[in-house]
Amino acid sequence: MGRVWKRPALVLSGLLIAAVYAMPQAYTISAKPGAINYIEGNAFLNNKPISDKSLKSTFLGANDTLSTDVGKAEVLLTPGVFLRVGENSQVRMISPSLTNTQVEVNRGEVMLEVTGLMKDNGIQIVNHGSSITIEKNGLYRFTADNPPTAAVVDGKASVAFGDRKIDLKKGKQTVLAEDLKAEKFDTKKSDDLYAWSNVRSEYEAAASYRVAQSAYNSSLGFGGWRGFGYNGFYSPGWYWDNGFNSWAWLPGNGAFYNPFGYGFYSPGLVSYAPVVVAPVYCGPRRGPINGLNGQPVRPGTAVGGNGIIANVPISPNHPAAVGAITASPWANQAARIQAAHSMAVSGGLRTASGAPAPSFAGRGAAATPTASSGGGFHNASAGGGFHSASAPTGGMSASGGHTSSGPSHR
Repeated sequence: MGRVWKRPALVLSGLLIAAVYAMPQAYTISAKPGAINYIEGNAFLNNKPISDKSLKSTFLGANDTLSTDVGKAEVLLTPGVFLRVGENSQVRMISPSLTNTQVEVNRGEVMLEVTGLMKDNGIQIVNHGSSITIEKNGLYRFTADNPPTAAVVDGKASVAFGDRKIDLKKGKQTVLAEDLKAEKFDTKKSDDLYAWSNVRSEYEAAASYRVAQSAYNSSLGFGGWRGFGYNGFYSPGWYWDNGFNSWAWLPGNGAFYNPFGYGFYSPGLVSYAPVVVAPVYCGPRRGPINGLNGQPVRPGTAVGGNGIIANVPISPNHPAAVGAITASPWANQAARIQAAHSMAVSGGLRTASGAPAPSFAGRGAAATPTASSGGGFHNASAGGGFHSASAPTGGMSASGGHTSSGPSHR
């Protein structure tokens, strides 16, 4: 979740706008929180069914409600903040302001992934008389059951109920009542919403990579952008990508890593991003992604079920276990340890061009990319392993999940 390699922006706003419209496809830019980005099953806006064909123009305004029955939904808040609503749940948008985003959990459960929290962003969750302020990037879970709860999978939050206030850190939760008390929770317990959020995070990382790469390629003809990020008039923000049929987060400057191990890179850093090749959806699910019988494929190749093979950026220090479903923080960590072992055996990480991926400094540190000593990120082992974007092969990942040749987990 750390942010690395900050540099001053050297781009004039006029040049930025020109470059945006010179991208391979024109991107609609939105700085408005509340975009309903994805639905699976049945979801309702103010009790009216939501069509997946209208998602580009579907937003939660002040006092609007989003509910599900047999289904789930993803809502985009400030850039880099994802609200995921579980089955039989309801949320209400109190304030869609960029500087003061407030959402109420009325029923069921939600998970909040915060990967790009900025200094001026205020994110609050209201839940049965309590107010939870998000203070750090991380992963948070809220239930409105009896009793309602708030839990910090990773990160830090401040919880207030009446005159009582406590801080919650990683691995702690509290019942939302007058006698607030931080307690440990079972991170080994399986959870469907956690697993779904993991898969959605992989999708978001792939979509973000595509938009950042497109912006980077477009900037080369204008000079001065290469290596300087993408700050300015419209950035960071949500960019509508027709290819993926969704909004994608484009960071303004730097690299961000989330608790699942996926990476989000600004255009100035995207060419350094370590990637794996995996099947992802390019829109609402229409069926399973078909296996490819171990045949090499290129990113962008359609594989059935409205899916494609895409580059998925990962954290170089805590890589995601791409293709695996992990249903708890504990299971996710175990899968990532296996993924890291597989990478070490295969010789390291590579970028989409096939070059060795750079090594970045730790979370939050400024760093300049340096050459990795690793040899590669493909053909990890007979029958499996992780694959580079330049030389993918079929098989199972070290974590037990399928990559390009296996069935979809979405």
